[in-house]
Amino acid sequence: MDFSLLGLWNQMGAVAKVVVLILLGMSVYAIGIVLERFLTFRKGKQQSLAYLAALQPLVSTRGRLGEAVALTNSYKDAPAARVMGPALNDFVSGLDSLGAAAGDAVEVELLIHGVTRGMERAKKREAAALQRGLPVLATISSSAPFVGLFGTVFGIITAFQQMADPAKGGGGGLASVSAGIAEALLTTAVGLAVAIGSVWFYNFFVTKLDQFSAVIEDSAGELADQLTRSTRGAAPAAAVNAGATVTTA
Repeated sequence: MDFSLLGLWNQMGAVAKVVVLILLGMSVYAIGIVLERFLTFRKGKQQSLAYLAALQPLVSTRGRLGEAVALTNSYKDAPAARVMGPALNDFVSGLDSLGAAAGDAVEVELLIHGVTRGMERAKKREAAALQRGLPVLATISSSAPFVGLFGTVFGIITAFQQMADPAKGGGGGLASVSAGIAEALLTTAVGLAVAIGSVWFYNFFVTKLDQFSAVIEDSAGELADQLTRSTRGAAPAAAVNAGATVTTA
């Protein structure tokens, strides 16, 4: 009796083979999601930190806020740029559209409030984009053991049917159906292997997402607070040229 993986595969029934193929397909899909998310998170973090580092001296120097707005075009793959770049653009264009009313503290406060709400919406969009594929990974991690268990239950039923049927080699005790039970348990082992790997990577990416979101949240909050402070009691031109401190860590 051959109990190697290849030997068990050759002895498996059609249902068990289908279950194993389904589990292998789930594992390949999970690996694809893991690789794609890993590259996306890595590139997004690197680009965002580079954007924040380049943004800080621009918004901290009078007269360079226009350069800060244009900086977004150089970091299109940075989630932080997609959140804060449009906010800076809305702030500058909003002050221009206010004209003489830009000296009104109430109007400026309403403008900054609108910019802050825009950043909140952008942060939600970026968080949703970063979560892409993670629900599928969670589904694979939770369902793979049950798929494997289905193959195991069906295989054990088949094994006991063979043990009860003398025409199929039954009547010889457990030894006569040991191969059937082994191949049945193999599907559960494959299902557990797929689930364990998927849940590990799911938790890894959820932790990375929380850390990344915290960086963007702090940076956006600092920008909004600094814009508010820079426009208090300032002339319109000074408000446009005011600096802002952005979190870079």
